[in-house]
Amino acid sequence: MPIEVQHRQSGDPTWADSYTKLLAFNQTQYDRVLSLDSDSTVLQHMDELFLLPPCPVAMPRAYWLDKPYLSSQLVLIQPSVEEFKRVKDAIDAAAHSDFDMEIVNNLYGKDCMIIPHRRYNLLTGEFRSKGQHITYIGNEYEPWDPEKMLKEAKFLHFSDWPMPKPWLPAPDNTRSDVQPKCDTDSQGQEDCRARDLWLGFYSEFKERRQASRHEHSYRSICANNVLLEYLRHRT
Repeated sequence: MPIEVQHRQSGDPTWADSYTKLLAFNQTQYDRVLSLDSDSTVLQHMDELFLLPPCPVAMPRAYWLDKPYLSSQLVLIQPSVEEFKRVKDAIDAAAHSDFDMEIVNNLYGKDCMIIPHRRYNLLTGEFRSKGQHITYIGNEYEPWDPEKMLKEAKFLHFSDWPMPKPWLPAPDNTRSDVQPKCDTDSQGQEDCRARDLWLGFYSEFKERRQASRHEHSYRSICANNVLLEYLRHRT
């Protein structure tokens, strides 16, 4: 369904169109809408989210932040006239530095249904992390295994500053500087799995983007987010 991009002239241009996703609160012809940022990859279907108990909105936590905060790259919404009015009023009153993430946290930060971030909110930047992965894994005893974490994940969000959005070209030196470093495993062998997976995220996204232009294999809105996307299984 074509929509009008909600562009904000002031503020960081990276997030200038981020209000667009909030239009999902007005999609009252649907019982529920799953809003997904377009700088992401759907790894497995997430149909089970539509079976969660009724609630205005459900989101995962931004696990990479020190303070409790909701992440808006995946949002399960129960559209209604009343909730959209709340969102619209918040947008109209937003400060210069307030974008979609600030809006949803101000409105729902204390009473939002929480979707587990593990599986449903994996960042590409997690594969670059040089420290521990406790905040993503959720415990101190489970080792970080990049292949295992990717296999269980259902939604992957690109977040690798200073890398640009995955549909934009990146200078070779930026990519080589940012990409994960190889580790040494317990046997003393070089382990480059995280690097290889990370590079694959970007190459696969590029291939999928190019294919969608020519084959029209799925519909997407060329903004910072999509309201609806046909979910597909990775083979």
